[in-house]
Amino acid sequence: MTRFRKRTGTFLLAAVAASLALSGCGGGGSTTTAEGRPEAEEGPVTIKFVWWGNETRTKLTQQVIDLFNEKYPDITVETEFSDFTSYFQKLSTMIAAGNAPDVIQMDEKYIAQYGLDGQLLDLESVELDLSDFEQSTIDPGRVEGTLYGATFGVNVPVTLANPAVFEKAGVAVPDDTTWTWDDYAAVATEIGSKGGTEYYGSHNLISIDGMSKIWIRESGKEQFTTDGIGFDASTITPWFQYWLDLQNAGGTPPATVTADMPSNLNESPFGMGKAALTFQWSNQLTAFENATGEDLQLLVPPTQTGDAKDANMWLKSSMYLSASADTEHPDAVLKLMEFFLNDPEAGRILGTERGIPANTEIRSAISDTMSSADQKVVAFMDRVESEGYLGSASVVPLPGGGQSESIQERSAFAVLLGQMTPEAGAEEFVDNLKSEMGV
Repeated sequence: MTRFRKRTGTFLLAAVAASLALSGCGGGGSTTTAEGRPEAEEGPVTIKFVWWGNETRTKLTQQVIDLFNEKYPDITVETEFSDFTSYFQKLSTMIAAGNAPDVIQMDEKYIAQYGLDGQLLDLESVELDLSDFEQSTIDPGRVEGTLYGATFGVNVPVTLANPAVFEKAGVAVPDDTTWTWDDYAAVATEIGSKGGTEYYGSHNLISIDGMSKIWIRESGKEQFTTDGIGFDASTITPWFQYWLDLQNAGGTPPATVTADMPSNLNESPFGMGKAALTFQWSNQLTAFENATGEDLQLLVPPTQTGDAKDANMWLKSSMYLSASADTEHPDAVLKLMEFFLNDPEAGRILGTERGIPANTEIRSAISDTMSSADQKVVAFMDRVESEGYLGSASVVPLPGGGQSESIQERSAFAVLLGQMTPEAGAEEFVDNLKSEMGV
């Protein structure tokens, strides 16, 4: 069987728009030399599909695979999944051992690393069908003009609120068009003072990459640039100080609880209905409503100015579907990828759990059958776009940038545990991130 492996050259990434509305760049619609659609295989074949996610995602994914097997009984799909924290370490181990999975759920922070290292298949060279995708959702999967990932869906960063915890504490859910970080702290502290160890005001988000990115963007900086990183320790120091102060005021769990937070977010305080506020991506609403059994609210994150238009939110490719450059079964791989991306029944099963579908026909097909959670996600994303809460498109990081959150976590936890000052923690985080990225 021919292997479709292709290596690329230097590390020059363009900014990409992970957006349904913003114009895509980073390749500008350029295509690679097509090698043609692989020939159909005869006889039974086995391919492996890996992803990260929670129980809800796993259940829905398996339902789609079962449906796929009804249509393609000769293709056996082996699966493996884990939480996001350990996913890329496991993926790296598989590849290093020569056991690369055939179909890979991929994240924007790692697509350059794996693509430029020659591990991912050029999807245009094998003619993956993306005919019902807008160009602005295709181009974010490019690195140096080569399409290494097909955008599964689109989401936005949100503050999740559990009204049941607010009601228990006798506190009103804030107005997200005007609230500030000081308002967030005041609300979290008041709820925490009433909840004791029964419930908390907020998760401590000091180490959460997406939430700190909001802070960075609200501060007039960018997390990543085409040359490296776009912020320095002076941007992160007040962020570390904020969460240390909020912890000391009782607005978040103590440091030991935060440091031992389960990787399965369904088992976190918010997932168990024991916290009023947290950060998440919009597509995670279904999973958290399933976990809590509550009707949760999506809020625009707080701002430094009190104007939601300064939240500087962004539309993100929630994840990509990629394929191994070393797959021995490219025909089966394309069939599985196109089934997940283009099949209407698969789209109805998946809903918005992996983000608002990038396939325009699938979005139309599922609009009448969306769950209440999916409808809330769509309405929220329409709102942030129409009300002008979106800023510029985010930039895919250079190789090494995918380690940002784990590097940040080490320094942030040292701050919470009193082992470092916020200033020293911020300096360490930025220095270690630059070292990891080689910038």
